[in-house]
Amino acid sequence: MELLGLVLYGGINIAMVFRYLLGGDRFYEFPFWAGVIALGWFFPQAIGGYFNSYFYPEDAYAFGMLFASLCTVALWVGFERAIHEPIKRNRLFAMQFNAKKLYYVGGLLIVAGFYFKWKLLSLPEEMLAQTQWTGAPVKYLFLANIFKIGFLVLLVQYFNLRRWLNHRFLVFLIPCLLMLLSAAFLHGRRAEMMDLFSYLVVSLWFVRRFSLPRGWVIALVLVGIVLINGIGQYRSIMKDKGQTLTNRLLEVSNADLLASSRNLLEQSGREFSNYIMYRDLVEDLNIYDMGLVHWNMLVFNYVPAQIVGDELKNFLTIPLTDVIKIADARSGYAFYTGTVSTGYLDAFGSFWWFGFCKFFLIGWIMGFLYRYAMHQSFIAQILYVYVLTTAIHSISHGTNQILLSVWVYFFLLGFPLLYWARVRRNLSARLIGRQVGCQGQRGGL
Repeated sequence: MELLGLVLYGGINIAMVFRYLLGGDRFYEFPFWAGVIALGWFFPQAIGGYFNSYFYPEDAYAFGMLFASLCTVALWVGFERAIHEPIKRNRLFAMQFNAKKLYYVGGLLIVAGFYFKWKLLSLPEEMLAQTQWTGAPVKYLFLANIFKIGFLVLLVQYFNLRRWLNHRFLVFLIPCLLMLLSAAFLHGRRAEMMDLFSYLVVSLWFVRRFSLPRGWVIALVLVGIVLINGIGQYRSIMKDKGQTLTNRLLEVSNADLLASSRNLLEQSGREFSNYIMYRDLVEDLNIYDMGLVHWNMLVFNYVPAQIVGDELKNFLTIPLTDVIKIADARSGYAFYTGTVSTGYLDAFGSFWWFGFCKFFLIGWIMGFLYRYAMHQSFIAQILYVYVLTTAIHSISHGTNQILLSVWVYFFLLGFPLLYWARVRRNLSARLIGRQVGCQGQRGGL
């Protein structure tokens, strides 16, 4: 039963990856990248877990892998269903924009994000050195990330230009690229690495239909898989300020970044154990949050205690059973700070085996956005590119970001300015009419 669960999960994800890798230019679609993160990050831990399955309660490993497989199928089905639905006129995705106003919107969002990034870096060093940020650092980091929305607004416009040596756009885009490159490669942040690919390559595909050679994609995927599990060693080398950048890069090239992957294949990892142990406990105690955890996370992220007070914030939060504390008390299994418990766990923790519906919804959302993005909807293009990394994190980190938090952030901080830059309805209708039948489109908005 355990081996069946392992083979089933691996087989489904391998089939999903090859289906999109070999299917023309379909490797820009979400299931391909979901399969890559599953095979590169979760599956090696699952293999190690199989060799050490005696550590888990009886049948916990097998049922955990079966549920993960069910979630993968649901994600795949949800995406395919959405992407093949007929295009209908959608007021949001049919929205057209004034190019001049849109330029101002992108520039303003970038300047605002850089300002809050500067405020963050201006905080006392001892405050930034804390492992768990609270107060001002969290506030500034939250607002600083708005520059990514502005970057995408200008980047999609920039890719539509005939002449790319345009100083009006490059004066904003180059600093953003440098910040992303610094976060990705100097600080070793995996999310920013994926963001860079998504922002640059997927956007270029949507706008200009420029497709990377399949060999390049395979090479990037292999490098990414190595970095997924070897990122800790990579970070420790790159953060050594006592060496020059050249020496650090040389040390990275000589480092055995595959050591972590080999260790996972033999001993599994904390994240996989978190998933198996807590999923089994949730089922054993029959305690499910029915999706209320998303409300609590919404309150936690967007209700500022500094303004409304801790009492009101706590009042808005719905009390839920703390599975982590119960596991510690019952079996002594401890949740290590800095680890995650996967999106499979929070899906199961909400709706039992019917939790796969979360992954169906995630797949459907991404398919819906991709379909409209391919039909030249500006909003759909920047949204798909903006949330792609977050959607991938639904496997490793949890589903709350892609199902709720990222949308609140975008529509609260970014969309009001975009709405101001829209073209009025009567003119928008004429522009939409001109787009119907454009080469490479499958229909009109």
